[in-house]
Amino acid sequence: MSSTKICCVCVLVTGLCVTSLVGANPVELMPRQTAAKQQGAAVLFYVAYQGSLRDMEIDPIVFNQVVVNQGSAYDNDTGVFTAPVSGIYQYVFAAQLCRGNHNNVWYFMVNGERRTACHAQVSGGDTTLNTCYCMEELKKGDKVWVKQNVGSCAWASTISKTITFSGVLLASEGVSTLGGKYGSGSSCPLPSLGHKRDMVSSAVGRRASLSCVAVTLLLCCLLLD
Repeated sequence: MSSTKICCVCVLVTGLCVTSLVGANPVELMPRQTAAKQQGAAVLFYVAYQGSLRDMEIDPIVFNQVVVNQGSAYDNDTGVFTAPVSGIYQYVFAAQLCRGNHNNVWYFMVNGERRTACHAQVSGGDTTLNTCYCMEELKKGDKVWVKQNVGSCAWASTISKTITFSGVLLASEGVSTLGGKYGSGSSCPLPSLGHKRDMVSSAVGRRASLSCVAVTLLLCCLLLD
């Protein structure tokens, strides 16, 4: 066989080996993104009321000190939080109770309906910080606020932040803001073994392809001598 034909065969076989090597380790052209990242920034707010809320119905309470409002979903003119995306939200109301006998009741309101009652009482000269939580699945555009019932009393100074309202988007479109998934029926999903198997098969393929290239080059050298 002529040296020209030998070279052609060597080039052909080497090309096939290189093609196999690339197939065993493909280049990822676009970085993967989770659904949460594709949807944009996080949604969370933390606001406070400066002053006293005494013995009257207030609906809604307008928290006039905005500490955090990422996503701009809380309106400090109305006291209303509007869900920018559908998902599972958690919101919290905390109030330092006034001293004396008061029947303290506050409500988490969603679209004008009572969802959770926050009730607490102290007597005499006692006071305590009362905190209420609520977790709920909201639709985009749902509105959440805090309503005070008649007879309730809470107090705060300009710096104490003892009357507060806060909320955070926990998960949206099946993707948790912590990186996991909800709705799968498992609070602690087991890691998948598929990725490890893919890594092993890919490594084996790379080693086989490199061996093919080495053997081909060695044969070419022997035939050309």
